[in-house]
Amino acid sequence: MKNRQLRLKRNIRQGEPVSLDLFDLVETDIPEPNEGQFLVETKALGTSPAQRAYLMGEMSRFHPPLAIGELMRGRGVGPVIKSRHPDYKEGEIVACSTGWQDYSIQDGDQTKMPVKTLQKIHDPQEPLYLHLGTLGASAFAAYYGFLDVGRPKAGETVLVSSCAGGVGSMVAQIARLKGCRVIGIAGGPQKCAWIQDVVGVDAAIDYKNEDLYEKLAELVPNGIDVYFDNVGGETLDAALKNLALRGRIVVCGLISTEYIDPPVPGPRHYYNLIYKRARMEGFFVWDYFEDFPTAEADLVRWYKQGKLTPTERVFKGLESAPEALQSLFAGVDTGIKVIEL
Repeated sequence: MKNRQLRLKRNIRQGEPVSLDLFDLVETDIPEPNEGQFLVETKALGTSPAQRAYLMGEMSRFHPPLAIGELMRGRGVGPVIKSRHPDYKEGEIVACSTGWQDYSIQDGDQTKMPVKTLQKIHDPQEPLYLHLGTLGASAFAAYYGFLDVGRPKAGETVLVSSCAGGVGSMVAQIARLKGCRVIGIAGGPQKCAWIQDVVGVDAAIDYKNEDLYEKLAELVPNGIDVYFDNVGGETLDAALKNLALRGRIVVCGLISTEYIDPPVPGPRHYYNLIYKRARMEGFFVWDYFEDFPTAEADLVRWYKQGKLTPTERVFKGLESAPEALQSLFAGVDTGIKVIEL
């Protein structure tokens, strides 16, 4: 058996879709762990908009880019199949930075890592890809961003952008569990129907076919208490204009403008942060790493109780990873994008 890997062949160009053409598929020997290390077999990979920046070379503004020939970075989940580390036993399930490959060596000493990402799964659920999405990093971002930064109260009105996406679909479900009125923004009638029928929002706004400002004036005449922002741009500006007194904006992402060159101007309606005594705050999910077991326990409990609906869209095979990543930007699919190996 060999270890298949996707390595960067060339940098992506401005506006170019992510595709398999950007990578070399290579085979190497399966590595052996040294003392203090363990070997993980990748069963599934997750996706994140940040991964596009890895491909951009010197054009990357936010994340360290890959060198040509370097293994594509990414988060995966799978079992420990060989261990020389006392805290990680064979058969245990971990989610970690595997890269786009079948097998990876992990070092249990996270003090060497700039960001802690190695997570032992305490109550594994099948299929394992759930621990990258509904029960993993996507849901952790929703959980901590919404509950810790957004600080919702039952009965409040919550607006979620990119509600048909991975994090957004989880935020909406958690908001509903916490007794909030939830309005989701999505692109197109099919996605709007999906967030109402599957995710369970109280109302949907189709930003592609409806005037966002008019719909917000209609649906939130008393203002937005919590806006969970995944997109930035004009949608953020509309939410700023419609904030309630002491409203909160949770800044999770800016996918609508993140890769536009040159960068677009900032929001116009930020004056409402003053007039409404409001707050806008960003967060980084890995800052909550030490508390991940709390989120995992709540999410697994809600999942087992049938209160949390998985939203994974599953791509098959390592070679489909570029297509899965591109789907985040193409806006053609709903839910959390994962790759099952």
